[in-house]
Amino acid sequence: MSTLPEAASRRPALPKAAPAAAQAAARAPRHTGRGLFLLLLVLAALALTAAGMKCGATACGWRDLAAALCNPADEGDLRYFVLYLRLPRVAAALAVGAALAVTGVVLQNVLNNPLASSFTLGLSQGAAFGASFVMIALAAAGGMAGLSLVALGALAGALAAGLCVLACSLVPGMTAQGLILAGVALSSFFGAATMSLQYFASDSQVAATVFWTFGDLSKGGWREAAVVAATLAGGLAFACSRSLDYDALRWGDAQAAALGVNVRRLRFASLLAAALMAAVATAFYGVIGFVGLVAPHAVRLLFPHAGHAYLLCASALLGGVFLLAADLVAQSLLYPVLLPIGIICAFTGAPVFLFLLFRGAAQHAGSA
Repeated sequence: MSTLPEAASRRPALPKAAPAAAQAAARAPRHTGRGLFLLLLVLAALALTAAGMKCGATACGWRDLAAALCNPADEGDLRYFVLYLRLPRVAAALAVGAALAVTGVVLQNVLNNPLASSFTLGLSQGAAFGASFVMIALAAAGGMAGLSLVALGALAGALAAGLCVLACSLVPGMTAQGLILAGVALSSFFGAATMSLQYFASDSQVAATVFWTFGDLSKGGWREAAVVAATLAGGLAFACSRSLDYDALRWGDAQAAALGVNVRRLRFASLLAAALMAAVATAFYGVIGFVGLVAPHAVRLLFPHAGHAYLLCASALLGGVFLLAADLVAQSLLYPVLLPIGIICAFTGAPVFLFLLFRGAAQHAGSA
């Protein structure tokens, strides 16, 4: 019996028998605009951060803003608003947007589905069920559901959905498309469970659970933003360390296995990391959709031959910038009415979702 060569145990590289498209991608020169794109994203993040510090009910000029930030002895309202209300909101937008974007990149790769996201696997619906259960069950027991308890319930629900998907991935013969279908089934189950709770709840409880699903970056402060950022850092570090494996997996399970990638183990670990990132972000700030679709596919359209190391970092930056821009629109579009950020993301992401569907259909028709 022949054995795999020693190269199979090392980091994967394209073999001689790789498809022509893979060889062309390997020989493609580094796009000179990639570094410039990252620089533009960083500058956009800084500009939007400055705009986020000015955006609010209390108007202020740049000079007043600088004075409030640079003077620790200042005990005025403006310094409090900026440091403890506006900046945590900005940090949350950057961290949550980046976490959801990285989650989208990982899921789309390991599930071989361009439409994969936290919605696809039922994580968002699991979080909504967990939050609804805490708010309704505690009220029925005569207690009060604080933000920490609601976040804990949402985290438990999202992790429960993630564990169900992980369990499905361990079933012998389970394919990536099978996991997508399992996620759809979980979404339906948790959605039905949430509606069952709401049916027996009071009007105020139903309103509270529905509002939670809209997504709101003002729910947390510095502590919540730091937890999301720490989870993002761990998930992004793991994904970048497996970026070459993701590049190999792009050509299919069989090709990746021939290159020495343990596809089953990679898929399990990646699903776990993605579930944790999405669960933590959703638990603290509610259901925020389409970021995991918009950011990765925008980077892929600009740089179709980029490897996953670049794709992960660029998508993280773009996801943060996208969500921060969406939050500024949500705060200013109908001022003084503050729109939930989930509504803005849905209006923006739905056309992108349809574009991806039509693009995939056109490619399928062209290859037929």
